[in-house]
Amino acid sequence: MAVLGIVGLAKNTGVYAVEYQVRRAAPADAQAIAAVARATWAATYKGIIPEDIQQAVLPQWYAEERLARAAANPDSAFFVAETAAGEVVGFAQAGHRPEAGDAELWRFYVLPEHQRKGIGRRLLQACLAALQAQGPISRLFVQVEVENHGGRRAYEWLGFHYVREYDDDLMGHVTRMWEMCLHLDGAADR
Repeated sequence: MAVLGIVGLAKNTGVYAVEYQVRRAAPADAQAIAAVARATWAATYKGIIPEDIQQAVLPQWYAEERLARAAANPDSAFFVAETAAGEVVGFAQAGHRPEAGDAELWRFYVLPEHQRKGIGRRLLQACLAALQAQGPISRLFVQVEVENHGGRRAYEWLGFHYVREYDDDLMGHVTRMWEMCLHLDGAADR
C-alpha cells in the first residue's frame, strides 16, 4: 500500500512529496527496524526514560534475531513503512490478547522526520487488517507513557481514548503509564 507524504516546500516550485510504502516486515528488515527503534527511542523518551535504561533495554527488546523471528511469524501483524528508495522509516507490530476480541499494539514508531505524513495511520490500518484476517477484534489497546505527550496526542488523533493510568517498573525506573483503547465496533468499555 503506497502513501504519499508531504515532506516540505520546494522554493518557488510548490509542494513536493515522497512516496512511502507499507508492507509486511521481513526477517531481512531486522537491522533497519532496530535502527529506527534506537533513533525513535532517543527522541521520544528523552527526559522520560533515562538513557542508561534505554541502552540496557533496546538490545534486548530490539535484538535483530528477535525481530527477524517476529517478522518470520506468519501470525504476526508486523509491518514496516519505507521510502521509494527502500529506507525503512517506521514500523508497527500488534497481536491478539488472550481476551476474545481484544488485541494490543506492541510496537509503533516512525522516525521523527517522517512523522505527521500519514505513515502511522497506514501502519495501524495494516496491523488492524492483518489481525482481523485472523479473527474478529473489537478493541485495540496500547500503552503510552503519561509524559509522552506527543505519543498520547498521536494515539488520540488515531481514535484511541484513555482507559486507565498505572505505574510501570522498567529496570527500577517507575514510569506513569496510560492504557488507551481504540474501539473498532463502536462499543464503550466493558
